[in-house]
Amino acid sequence: MDETVYKVAIAGYFHDIGKFAERAKGHFHVDPEFINNHANLYQPFFNGRHTHQHAVYTAAFIDRIEKFLPKEFSKGNWGHADSFINLAAGHHKPENPLQWIIAMADRVSSGFDRNEFDNYNNEIGIKDYRKTRLFTLFEGINTDGKWKDDSPNSYKFRYPLKELSPKNIFPVACESMDNEHASKEYDTLFFNFVDALERLSHKQCIPLWLEHFDSLFMIYASYIPAATVGNVVPDVSLYDHSKTTAALASAIYLYHLQNGSIGEVEKIKDYIDKKFLIVTGDFYGIQDFIFTEGGSTNKAVAKLLRGRSFAVSLISELASDMLCREIGLTSCSIILNAAGKFTLLAPNTKEAKDKIKSAEEKINDWLIRIFFGESAIGISFIEASCSDFVSKKFSERWDSLSQETEKRKYNKINLERHGGVVGDYLDQFRNDLDKKLCPFCGKRPSSPEVENDKLLGDEKSACKICRDHIYIGTKLVKESRIAVTTKDAEIYGDKLKKPIFDFYQISFDVTEKLNGLANNGALLKYWDISISKEGNIAKDITAKFINGYVPVYDESDLQDNRYLAGKKSEQKKLELIEQITIDKDNKAPKTFSHISLKALEKDTHLGTEALGILKADVDNLGLIFSCGLKRYSLSRLATLSRQMNYYFSIYVPYVLSTQEAFKDIYTVFAGGDDLFLIGPWNRIVEFALFLSESFKGYVCGNVQITLSAGISVHKPGEPISSISERAETALKKSKANERNSVTVFEETVKWKEFGELNTIKKEIETWMDKSFINNAMLFRLNTFSHMAKQEKELLEGLEEKGEIDVEDWDCLKWKSNFKYNLVRNIGKKLKGDEKDKAIKDVEKAAIWLVQYGGAMKIPVWQIIYNQR
Repeated sequence: MDETVYKVAIAGYFHDIGKFAERAKGHFHVDPEFINNHANLYQPFFNGRHTHQHAVYTAAFIDRIEKFLPKEFSKGNWGHADSFINLAAGHHKPENPLQWIIAMADRVSSGFDRNEFDNYNNEIGIKDYRKTRLFTLFEGINTDGKWKDDSPNSYKFRYPLKELSPKNIFPVACESMDNEHASKEYDTLFFNFVDALERLSHKQCIPLWLEHFDSLFMIYASYIPAATVGNVVPDVSLYDHSKTTAALASAIYLYHLQNGSIGEVEKIKDYIDKKFLIVTGDFYGIQDFIFTEGGSTNKAVAKLLRGRSFAVSLISELASDMLCREIGLTSCSIILNAAGKFTLLAPNTKEAKDKIKSAEEKINDWLIRIFFGESAIGISFIEASCSDFVSKKFSERWDSLSQETEKRKYNKINLERHGGVVGDYLDQFRNDLDKKLCPFCGKRPSSPEVENDKLLGDEKSACKICRDHIYIGTKLVKESRIAVTTKDAEIYGDKLKKPIFDFYQISFDVTEKLNGLANNGALLKYWDISISKEGNIAKDITAKFINGYVPVYDESDLQDNRYLAGKKSEQKKLELIEQITIDKDNKAPKTFSHISLKALEKDTHLGTEALGILKADVDNLGLIFSCGLKRYSLSRLATLSRQMNYYFSIYVPYVLSTQEAFKDIYTVFAGGDDLFLIGPWNRIVEFALFLSESFKGYVCGNVQITLSAGISVHKPGEPISSISERAETALKKSKANERNSVTVFEETVKWKEFGELNTIKKEIETWMDKSFINNAMLFRLNTFSHMAKQEKELLEGLEEKGEIDVEDWDCLKWKSNFKYNLVRNIGKKLKGDEKDKAIKDVEKAAIWLVQYGGAMKIPVWQIIYNQR
């Protein structure tokens, strides 16, 4: 790769780091002499004074921490012309082509046209900029065009000035914040950032170091506002503005380099030329990939599911990386990457287009060879100019990209290249193997290379891909760090049998060889995929939020008698306890059979042994992204996407891992704007209520940002593809109910009603405890619920048809039947005033039945299932 691409990208990334340093004046002191000596070099001059002092602070920061940076930063001959410090700090007063590239990237990232930036360059910053907190985009979103005024007083929420953590990602009401303390928070953030920067790994390898730095800056700058100058609402993070500036600068540089105009400043300043390609990748067939069926065994289901789900994120990450490597871009060019979709910026040149085509062919040749056309990655792109990133135009270009992506879905596979039968399919089988067909997927031939692999357990054979997915699913719950290397890297521990795209090798066992692999270029990425119980995120290498949470056996499971339910012989009990002990020591994922047992009451074992499946996603996300923002810019869109992803990829797994009530819920996937969870059926229902309430708080109660969910209940032995389909059906019912809904036990209600029904459930349980009602009455309430639903449907039909068939009249009797049962069966063990009180209390159930109809099944069935 052209070294200058790295120099330009990193200078673009660092260009506004002075804002962070300047706001931390309590910790970062710059000598006034340094400021005076460099003001004319880096600061604009307007109305008799220098403005934008942060540019000098950028220079001061780089000068101060030079020893923490890769040694190339201080080399005068690193890359193309100009010193790194001048390239990063000169964006408000550019004097040469490369400085103008950074300056243009800065303007375009902010969504400024030429005139807007000139005005911005002459404006004075917010007086109390050291007290300015980041506003939340969620609060201002409106798809009807009824946006808030551009005034800080119109917004009631801010983010805390703290490092990224599941504990800090929620916006906080302004009245509960101490603005006087904000400057101290800036100081603390900056001090911790510099301290962590000193310990950042792999300074000897710039590509690796840059990925680590990107991650570190994400942790410390995600909740720092980028802009505090002029009449702005500071709702874009410094992290997103810095990263998108780096991506834009890289694309501009390569565009002019490959077109032979790198030395022509006027062409660099041009807003009209189509200099960019906005490239998007979409992983097709995710559901089929994760929930593939056809194998002859149900063993290792939990490990396979975890491995396949992680593989989706892995393939998406590495597909975007391969595109960047082919084009000659750094990882900073990847703007968005979540839930199997990614977006990156590239130069609009013939070379780049050819490389995109070449990379797509490499990626899909491998996917189709391995998965026989069930999965593919579609690459789409549109051309864009600098002016297209200005607010008024950018939403239109984003819509155009969405349309291209949608078109691509109807041409997922290049039939000229991949059409017809799989020519060598039968030739891949070995007659000398015990099981010729992989018992896990039932699609690919078993491989002699993995025969008797200890990861397979009782199954002695598998295909390489299923073995790799079991390997990943096994390691993910034990290890927190993952190395991505070239396929020929010297790795002596476990690794993939089938490197991804025939290029990327994955291993969890390379700690001792890291520096050697990094020095010779074999270590491509090194990730930490964990979040601690305290909410801490790794700061020495790249943090990736693609792992989710999986319940594993611990000491408490050895004392949990629910696992012994149904085991009559002492021998069977001892064997089970012994196996749980082994699984605990190996940090093995809990089996779905054992997770379903957690639905039983711990002491009495009452309840129903079943799994609950929760599938949920954000409603109208495309509409929110295309027309929900008042002002559009690339950095603003990146901020919105990332903050949406944080809720699902950081907060949800953290809650599952730390809250006792939810610790047996298994994450199939959680990221982007959706999630898929498996757990004890009753814990899943409880979590659904938590989900709706916490998500509402996360988006500041904005009624235009909602989510829908579907819950299905299953016996643990059901095929995984079957339970996925039923959960998807439940989610579709919720979407059909004008969204913002949840479906449970095939009944669909709005979230508000779901919360009310949960309160009703608690009251009915109180009646049971007080002997107001018995099990027989509980089942009658279920019957009355069904009749009330039929009555409602009947009356609606009467309005349409004007008549009711006689045979349908039976449901109209539920009120009289309810009254009869109320008097006859309520409080049978009670007398006098206590019985009268019980009847009066339970009488309100008639009001509930009228109000909620068939939805009363939701609380009633929960109680019935919990008392079996």
